Amino acid sequence: MTKIIVIRHCETIGNVKGEMQGYHEDTEFTEKGTHQMQNLIQRLKKEKISAVFCSDLGRAYKTAETIAADHNLIPIKIKELREGDIGDWRVLPVKEGIDKWMIYYEEEKKKGIKREDIRPPNGENSFDHQKRVMGAVNDILSQYKQGTVVIVGHGGTNKVIIGSLVKKDPDEFYTIGQSNACVNILEINGGISEIICIDDTSHLENGANKLS
Repeated sequence: MTKIIVIRHCETIGNVKGEMQGYHEDTEFTEKGTHQMQNLIQRLKKEKISAVFCSDLGRAYKTAETIAADHNLIPIKIKELREGDIGDWRVLPVKEGIDKWMIYYEEEKKKGIKREDIRPPNGENSFDHQKRVMGAVNDILSQYKQGTVVIVGHGGTNKVIIGSLVKKDPDEFYTIGQSNACVNILEINGGISEIICIDDTSHLENGANKLS
């Protein structure tokens, strides 16, 4: 059995401002985000972690680095674990950019265009995101058929990982909640994934334990 612990990076200034950090951008952690890293260390201290993987963007790498160091490990950067890219709309605030993409997506579907063929201008859709992310995740799982591995990613990326492992439809991926510094745990045995917890923030101040 493989236990996979999927974590969203700690809170950044961009998160608080509602900025679209997305596929390319990065901002520093807030004071709260720095505290969240220490909370994650305590949460994962008793886990026997074999490896830590992460997106190569700074906010994910720095979160992963802190976790890995406590287990005498070095995080492995994987570019394919970056956030989804909504193309030309990435320059907009998060809500505005995502709203534009969703409206465009629904309008194009009404025209009879296949979901897989609808993309934001110069960006990628959930199917592209899934192919990119899960290619990396499946490589990880092929290497670690036993034990515990950690993946530190982004809100959208984590939703794709969780949704794919429990075989959700791509249109349902992004309905999964992902708070900053949340912990998601899945156990994979014989190709079957069991959710232990999703978007669990019980280790954080005012957090909550969210079971499947």
